[in-house]
Amino acid sequence: MYYEIPATLWGEVDQLEAFVQQHVEGRLDVASLKVRRVPFGCYEQRKEGAYMLRIRCPGGALTPDQLRTIATLSSQYGAGHIHVTTRQEFQIHDLKLEDVVPVMRQLLNAGLATRGGGGNTVRNIILSPDAGVSPNEAFDPSPYAFALTTRLIAQPNSWALPRKFKIAFSNSAKDSANARVNDLGFVAAAQDGVLGFRVYVAGGMGTKPEVGHLLHEFTPADDVYLVAEATKRVFDKHGNRKDKRAARLRFLWNQLGEDRFRQLYEQELRGLRQEEQRPLELPREDSHAATLPFCPAQDESPEFQRWKKRYVEPQRQLGLSSVLVPVLLGNLKNDEAIALALFLEPFGKNVLRATLGQNLRLRNIPERYLGNVYSVVKNVSELASAPVLLANSVSCTGAATCKLGICSPNGALRAVASKLAESGLDLDEIPEFKLNLSGCPNTCGQHMVADLGFYGQVGRNDQRIFPAYGVVAGAVVGGDESRLARSLGRVNARDLPHFVRDILQIWIKKKARFNSFAAYVDSEGAQDIRNICDRYRNIPEFEKDSSYFLDWGASEPFSLVGKGPGECSAGLFDLIDVDLQQIQNARRELVAAQPHAVVNETLYRIALSSARVLLITRGIEARSDAAVFAAFSKHFIAAGLVDKRFQRVIAAAEENNCVALLLMASEVGELAEAVESLYASMDNSLRFPTAVASTVAVSASERSVGHTS
Repeated sequence: MYYEIPATLWGEVDQLEAFVQQHVEGRLDVASLKVRRVPFGCYEQRKEGAYMLRIRCPGGALTPDQLRTIATLSSQYGAGHIHVTTRQEFQIHDLKLEDVVPVMRQLLNAGLATRGGGGNTVRNIILSPDAGVSPNEAFDPSPYAFALTTRLIAQPNSWALPRKFKIAFSNSAKDSANARVNDLGFVAAAQDGVLGFRVYVAGGMGTKPEVGHLLHEFTPADDVYLVAEATKRVFDKHGNRKDKRAARLRFLWNQLGEDRFRQLYEQELRGLRQEEQRPLELPREDSHAATLPFCPAQDESPEFQRWKKRYVEPQRQLGLSSVLVPVLLGNLKNDEAIALALFLEPFGKNVLRATLGQNLRLRNIPERYLGNVYSVVKNVSELASAPVLLANSVSCTGAATCKLGICSPNGALRAVASKLAESGLDLDEIPEFKLNLSGCPNTCGQHMVADLGFYGQVGRNDQRIFPAYGVVAGAVVGGDESRLARSLGRVNARDLPHFVRDILQIWIKKKARFNSFAAYVDSEGAQDIRNICDRYRNIPEFEKDSSYFLDWGASEPFSLVGKGPGECSAGLFDLIDVDLQQIQNARRELVAAQPHAVVNETLYRIALSSARVLLITRGIEARSDAAVFAAFSKHFIAAGLVDKRFQRVIAAAEENNCVALLLMASEVGELAEAVESLYASMDNSLRFPTAVASTVAVSASERSVGHTS
């Protein structure tokens, strides 16, 4: 209903099936299959043999029948739930490889595609969840998002870009679709009675987020396709295909500079106008059902009134309401999704959207049927009676399914919700507060556009690692003052619920003095947050309290084994950066050091960090200094990744031979430089260059080593 599937896609799915069969028969290697399946939205999960399929839903729009199809397929082939993403898509988890293509075909029959759910492609186009129903919107940009989806996914150059290309449409200057942190963002506006958009370019999140730049103060709505295609062509022709760490559109903007980027963009725009490209064919919106096959339910209970106050908003269409259905962690049980879909079908096709907050938003609900909606929602959502703050809190899946995940933010968010529930705080005082968690520095949980955000990190206590979170706060979304959240410190994962409680307690007391949480952060909040970070930064020794070394929801000590080359070109930068920073700090200390004891200790720390920094790329977690040196000797020096001349430095450090280390001080520094150079040569998935890797024969058993003791 909301986009047209290209006629070529059926044949492409047939080709993918052939590749899968070749792999099953041993005629196609893992890497070759990966580059073919990922652009179809098929990702390998952390669980061995399990795959996830991501379904394109522009603006989060789908019909009740499509929701029922997704949940039914999940019940038949996958996990016990479907997942709503922060990009308004739906995911089916825990699929077997042989079931991926059959599921794709059944989705195609329902008008749904997975093409572009991953890889270096045009990704799902997002949209303000209340577009078309908000009383405060400039106009409804939904038809443009849907029509642009149809046009772009039919073009071959949408599938082989330097990196992913993300587009967003917001229905007002409030920018509820985060247009300014997408590769291309359209913000609805009107000028002299003409509908159009304020256009931003080269924004994005990820590990190096950036707010987008103004491309057009105003462009007529009829030019949406020209603007999008011209931008895409600039990216396609000039983007960095060699280094994925610098391949997103924002890196191209910074590399070229604004003037050169605009010059190339205008050149493409002129070319498109000369080609006389036809404007987008806007779809006609289906109206809601006029009559329903059941009677309005009457509910005068206090619980209903509280729910209505929290989650129901009047639409600009007289007599109709929009209802937020909170979905805890974005996970909706299959049977509950089916029940909701069956209930919604009589209301018409245009009744459902996913939100950027991993929830569902119903629309075009006649006010007299709100009691009926409540009776269904309270049975499918465990957050139906929770404050809006908890309903809108966001968490990516993190280490639970993602190979790039460091921490498990789902478990952490559950613990936060439990702590806030028992805190006695009146969270209805701050319903607009944005609390977001990501499992790693990649911004899948959108922590950089939150009031209070967290991203997974690795802490180290002696030779043991523990889960921790970087803390950011004070983002501003919407208008020319948009900015990303500020980095303010770090907390251990175990005390994260206490940290959030303490911050919200202070904010509720002080909010009357400030226009926004960002204003509070700018004034005195940053120092408040830093002070509380200091309170929860350090942890006790493992022998005194081992719970600090467990992630939320885990029964085993925190580990990075199982994390590794992911499907989205990210890596384990956090732990590596810790040791790289320690090397830099030790070098600075060495310059100022005078007594031999200080020099010897510093040289030892440089050698230790140099030996340890890249062990995780080989799947190794060493539990002692001796194990670090032994593993480095085996997997880096003996393997030929590091020059054999450094073996004597490692031997001296392993024996803690202070005299030898002092005599080899220059070689200790050269070892650090060699390791840093090796790291710099690795790609964004922490793999060594082909020329280097081809000289190393590392067996599968060596690469899968869990730890060295």
